[in-house]
Amino acid sequence: MSSLSTESTPRERLDRAISVLGRVRMYWRGMAAMIAVGISLSLAMALTTKRVWRSEATLLYRETIQTGRDPQSSAARAARLGPKLKDTLIARGTLAGVIEEIGLYPEKTARSMVEAVEEMRNHVGLRAQSSDTYVVSFTHDDPHVAQQVVSRLTQILIDDYRRASVGAATMTRDFLRQELAEASAKVEEASRALATFLARNPQFQWGLNDSPYAPAPQPLGPPGTPAPAAARVAPAQPARPVDPQLAALERQLARVEALLGAARSPAAAPGQPLPPSVVEAQRARDAAAAAVASAEAALAERLTTVTPLHPDAIAAKRRVEAAKGQLAAAESALGLVRAGLTEVPRGEARALTPSRRAALEAERSALLRQIAGLRARGGGARAAAGGEGQRSSPASAASGGERSAPQGAGEDAEERIIELETEWHRLRLDLERAREYLKTVQANERAANLSADAAENKSETELDILDAAYLPSRPDRGRGRVFFAGAAVTFFFALGVAGARVLLNDTLYDGGDIHALGGPALLAEMPELPGRPPLRERAVVPAYGVEAAGAAGYGVEAAGAAGYGVEAAGAAGYGGEAAGAAGYGGEAAGAAGYGGEAAGAAGYGGEAAGAPGHGAAPPDAPAEPEDAAPPDLAREDVLPDDLDLDGADVLPESSWSAPEAPLAWVGARALAYTGGAAYGEPEVEILGADVDPEGCGVFELLRGAPAQALAALRVLRHRLDQRRGGEPLAVAVVSPGRAEGKTALATRLAMTLAEAERARVLLVEGHLARPRVAALLGLRLPAHAGFSEQLRRRMAGQARPLGVVAVSPSLSVLAEPSLEASYPEALHSVHFEAALRTLRRYYDYVVIDGPPVLGSGDANVIEDACDGILLVARASLTRGTALTRAAEQLGDRRILGVVLNDVAPRPVARKRIAVEDLAA
Repeated sequence: MSSLSTESTPRERLDRAISVLGRVRMYWRGMAAMIAVGISLSLAMALTTKRVWRSEATLLYRETIQTGRDPQSSAARAARLGPKLKDTLIARGTLAGVIEEIGLYPEKTARSMVEAVEEMRNHVGLRAQSSDTYVVSFTHDDPHVAQQVVSRLTQILIDDYRRASVGAATMTRDFLRQELAEASAKVEEASRALATFLARNPQFQWGLNDSPYAPAPQPLGPPGTPAPAAARVAPAQPARPVDPQLAALERQLARVEALLGAARSPAAAPGQPLPPSVVEAQRARDAAAAAVASAEAALAERLTTVTPLHPDAIAAKRRVEAAKGQLAAAESALGLVRAGLTEVPRGEARALTPSRRAALEAERSALLRQIAGLRARGGGARAAAGGEGQRSSPASAASGGERSAPQGAGEDAEERIIELETEWHRLRLDLERAREYLKTVQANERAANLSADAAENKSETELDILDAAYLPSRPDRGRGRVFFAGAAVTFFFALGVAGARVLLNDTLYDGGDIHALGGPALLAEMPELPGRPPLRERAVVPAYGVEAAGAAGYGVEAAGAAGYGVEAAGAAGYGGEAAGAAGYGGEAAGAAGYGGEAAGAAGYGGEAAGAPGHGAAPPDAPAEPEDAAPPDLAREDVLPDDLDLDGADVLPESSWSAPEAPLAWVGARALAYTGGAAYGEPEVEILGADVDPEGCGVFELLRGAPAQALAALRVLRHRLDQRRGGEPLAVAVVSPGRAEGKTALATRLAMTLAEAERARVLLVEGHLARPRVAALLGLRLPAHAGFSEQLRRRMAGQARPLGVVAVSPSLSVLAEPSLEASYPEALHSVHFEAALRTLRRYYDYVVIDGPPVLGSGDANVIEDACDGILLVARASLTRGTALTRAAEQLGDRRILGVVLNDVAPRPVARKRIAVEDLAA
C-alpha cells in the first residue's frame, strides 16, 4: 500500500511521502537490470549514430523611416513578422527549391519530393532570439552542406520579404490614389450643389471663411455702427440693411444649437476654451478625422491576420473608438466656434435632462419658424420694390406688399421656408463631410506614397543578415551526447517503473498503510525479531507420579486400587496419600478432609478403610507417619531455588536448573468444579508441567527480544486489559492467510499477559487443521492431552475434565501433540464452544491461536466462541486487499484491531513460503 493519509499535518504527509518513495529500493534489482540494458542500448546507438552538424544565421529586422501610417510599434510588427517568416521558411515550394538546387536527400527525392520535404522540415528551424532578431538553423551530416543551405534560406527569406513589402506598399498607394480622386469628385459635386442653391436663394449666405465670395458679416452693435473695412470693400454687392429682430433671433438660435451640440459632445467640458477661429477649429476637426481613418485602417489590417476576439484586435477597436470620440469633440467645438462662442457654456451643457433637451428642441424649432417668416417677409418686400422701380413711402410699400402677397399664402409659405432651411443645412453638411473625407484621403495618400517610395528604395523597413551562416566546427549531436542522453532516459525510466510498482503495490509495509485502508484500527506494530533456532523438544512431566505394575487408571494407583489420584504406598502426591496421611489426596482413618474421609465415610477425595476411591490409599499400602504433611511447593527438596515458572520476567542470562528428582508432587490438580448430586466433577485439571532444567523453557521465545518488541506486546496487553474490564476475556488471534506469524504472536502475547502472575492465562490451539503451538513451544505432549482428542471423547459421551499443561504458575497450554490434529472436525462441534465457556470461567485470559480467515470458515466459528478478534498482518507480505476481505468476512462486531507483525526497519520484499512455518 502506498496511499497517503489525508487526515494529517503537512509534516506527517511529507514524512509519509518520503517513506513511500524509500520503498523504491526494494526493486533495485529490476532497476539495475533495466539500467544495464538501457546503457547497453545507448552505447550501441552511440556507436552507430552519425554526427550531425548545425549551422545558423541571424536576421535583423529594423525600421528606418517612420511614415506614420501604421500606429503599431516596431516591436509589435516584429512579433507579427516571426510567424510569417516561419511559414515562408517551411513552405513546400521553398524547401523543394532548395532541395533541387543543392541536391539534398537523393534517395528520398527519387521516391517522392514530399518525403524529402518532410525530412528537411525536421532539420530546419527558426526561432526569435529577441524582439527584432531571428535565427535560421539547419542540421546535416556534412558541415559544408549545412552552411550552404542556411545561406540560401536566409537569402530566400530576405528576397521574399522585400518583394512582399514593395507589393503591399504599391497596392496601397494605387488604392489611395483612386480613393483620393473619388473624394475630390465628391467635394466638387457638393460645392456645385451648394453654389446652385445659393444662386437660387440669395437670402442664404455662407459662414465666415467658407468662400471668398461670401458676404461680410454684419456688425452686431446698434444701428449706425460703421462696418469693418472688409465689409466696406466687399466686391459682391452693397451691404443690405440688417433686421435687428432677425439678428437677435439668429444669435438666440446659435446659442440653443451650441447648447445642444455641447451636450452631445463627449469632450465638451463646461468652461473649456475653444479654438480662436473657425480655421483652427476646422483644422482640429480634420486632424481628428484623419486619426479615425488611420485607426480604422489599422483595425482592418489587424483583422486580416487575427480574429475579432484576439487581444490585438480588441486594442485596435479601442483606438478606433477613442479616435471617433475625439472627432465628435472636434465637430462640437467647430459648431460652437461658428456660433460665435469662445468657450463651452457653463452649468447648462452637462445638466441637460430629457425634459430640458425637449424644451431646447422646441425652442429651436420655434426660432427657425420665426427666422424663416422674417426672411420671407423681407424677401417679398424687396421683390415688390424692385418691380415698381422706385422707393415707396412706408404706407405705399405696405399697401403694395398687401397687393402683391397672395391672400392664401399662410401655411404653404411656412412649409416652403422650412424646406429651404433643411436643404440649406443638408447641403452645407454634405460639403463639410466631403471636405473632411478629402483631407483624410489626402493624408493617407501622402503616407502611402512615402511607404511605397521607401519600400522601392529599401529604406522604410529592412530585413538584413546580422550574422552570416558559419561553418560548424563541433558536431551538434555526437556520440557522447547520444550515449549520455540514452543513459539519462534509461535511469529516469527505471526510476519511473520502480515508482509505479511502489504506487501500484498493495502490500502492507508500515502503520501508515493500515491507516490508509480505513478499516480496523492499528493496535500495535511488532518489530522484526532476530532469527533463532527452534526450541529443544522437551517431554512434559506427568502429574500422576510413577504407576505401579498391574495398576490401571489415569494416574498411578496401587495394585488392585482404582481411582483418579491415588498413588502407591509411600508415594506422596497431589492425587492421594497413604493411609493415615493427611494431605490433598486423602487423610488418615477417622480424619475428615479435602482429599479423603474417615473409615466408613464416603467422599470425593477418599473412602472408608478397605474401600479404594479417588483420593484414598490402597488397603495394602504402608501407613505414613501421622504427622506427615502435604508437600510444600516452597521446599528446597521439591523445587530448586533457581526454578522460575514465570517466564515473562526471565532475563536473557537466566536459566533453569534441572530438579534433583521427578516432580511427583504435581498431581492431577482439579482447578474448577461444578456441583453434583453425589460427587463434584472437576472441569479443568493439570495433566503435567513443562520442566526445562537446561534453559528457560517456553520463555526462550522472549529471551533476547528487543525492547521495541516487548513494548509493543505490553501496549497490546494494556489495550486488552481496558477491554476486559475485570471480566474473563477470550481473544482469538487470526490472520488473513498463512505464514503471517499469528502463532508466534499469540504465544508471546499469552506470555506477556501472564507476566509477573498478573493474570491466569491459557493458550489454546484453535487451528486444528494445522496445529503449531506445541511444536513452537518445544513440548512433547501425550496423545490423550490433545485438545481435539479431548473434544472427541466428550462427543463420544465421556465427561472428563479438560486437561491442560502448566508451563508456569500463571500460564497453561491446551494444544495438539503433533502437527496434525487427531480430529480436526471437532472445531465445528458444540463441544468446542462449551469447552471455551468452561475455560473462560477459570482463566482471566484465554488466548486462541486461530486459523487463517480467507479460504475457510473456521475463523468465523472461533469468532462466535470468543469475545474479541485480533487480526495479524505481516509487514511486507500481507496485502491490503486480503486484510480488507478478512475484515469484511469477520465483520466489525468483535474485531478489536490489527497488529502489524514483523515490521522491518526498511521495506523488504517477502514471498509466501510453502514449507512448514512454525510461526504460522
